Amino acid sequence: MAYVRCPNCGDTMHEFRDLEGDEEKAAARRALAELLADGEVFVAKAYHRCTYNGCRRIQRKDRWRVGATLPAED
Repeated sequence: MAYVRCPNCGDTMHEFRDLEGDEEKAAARRALAELLADGEVFVAKAYHRCTYNGCRRIQRKDRWRVGATLPAED
């Protein structure tokens, strides 16, 4: 777990956890597709997810501004 800034939660500090499970990692890959630089490969270990009140924010561990929101769960 890490305690970092979350733009989706009013730009406040919250705990983030590693991405879990194949479905969550696949959803993160899709959500981040437009943000990846040409030729950049999605690496799940480089991202984590906000744990605050159902927030769906995922972002890079080393650059909190680089991230996206996971789509709603079915």
